[in-house]
Amino acid sequence: MRGHIAKKGKKYYIVVDIGVVNGKRKQKWLGGFDTKAEAEEALPGILNIIYQNKNKLLERKTFGELLDLWLNTVAKNRVSLSTFQSYSSSIALHIKPFLGDYELSKLTPMDLQKYYQHITNEKGLSSTLALYHHRIIHQALDYAVKMDMLEKNPADYVDPPRKRSYQPSIWDEETVKKALEIFKETNIRIPVLLAIYTGMRIGEITALKWDDINLEQGYISVSKTLMKINGQTYIKEKAENKNSYRIVAISNQVTEELKEWKAKQEKLKKELKELYQDEGFVCTFEDGRVQNPKYITKVFQKIIEKHGLPKIRFHDLRHTHASLLLKHGIDPKHISDRLGHSTVTTTLNIYSHVFDEKRRKVAEKFEDILKNQQ
Repeated sequence: MRGHIAKKGKKYYIVVDIGVVNGKRKQKWLGGFDTKAEAEEALPGILNIIYQNKNKLLERKTFGELLDLWLNTVAKNRVSLSTFQSYSSSIALHIKPFLGDYELSKLTPMDLQKYYQHITNEKGLSSTLALYHHRIIHQALDYAVKMDMLEKNPADYVDPPRKRSYQPSIWDEETVKKALEIFKETNIRIPVLLAIYTGMRIGEITALKWDDINLEQGYISVSKTLMKINGQTYIKEKAENKNSYRIVAISNQVTEELKEWKAKQEKLKKELKELYQDEGFVCTFEDGRVQNPKYITKVFQKIIEKHGLPKIRFHDLRHTHASLLLKHGIDPKHISDRLGHSTVTTTLNIYSHVFDEKRRKVAEKFEDILKNQQ
């Protein structure tokens, strides 16, 4: 079976020779790819699909089979490793168990609507995750339409889950002080210290190497993030936006604690010798192995529960950092730069709860001004 790439308008298509029908050679145009490279990459898989299905794309397939096909022929080549892993987990843990056995050609908008209600009402997933699943489902069904498996995409006719604004949990000043004392005696002392004092994301913190920190001038260069996928550690050098490459100033206290930890690492290197895994990371176990985000968040939750601290996520330490700065009058522009937000508007939207409190104080202040004039 033969196939080639052809361009029509601004899109690239896979043209497959179906064979001679009624004395005429028939071709099937599939796809609608943005680039020629994408079409060329998909060509072998498409030919294989047609061959295995005896030249028929329109056959009885389940939605689960389509998800696997889309995941391994399209998503795998278009998204990052971490996103692919996220797609795979969402499909395996949630989407396929509910929708996987549905016959693709009979899948309806109502079936999809029932799924979104199921995961939000019965499974308790957030509206954000429900919307994320909708996007995965929509992409897979779009692929089915492109491959001539479906005439139309049923996800086009569904009201997608509405993302609700997230209200972060934060600690007050006294709780932060108490937490810093508690975590001082744990092996995740440094990640917690950096999250509270800098507002850095956990992936940014775990990716830090000593070369990224200037202990003499007191600043950290944030330019990468660490991910642990299927037991493998990956460092992503390119951040999500230009603002994520940033310089974060650190206080004298943080500088001194980092110096103290670095000295301890040097001592451990001498004691453990070849057993010490020296890769230059800041947040490590005693043998030099880098701590991964999942480990840190797990230990963090155990410790705050053990000591009866208000329950928050590790990521909420970032929100705590920003909220306390806003509460005490720091310019939102400086906070936006510090957090690596793309715009100040992002910062203002996330921390609107802090500004609501400030607005009330302004109203009360105006009332006091008038009262004092009486």
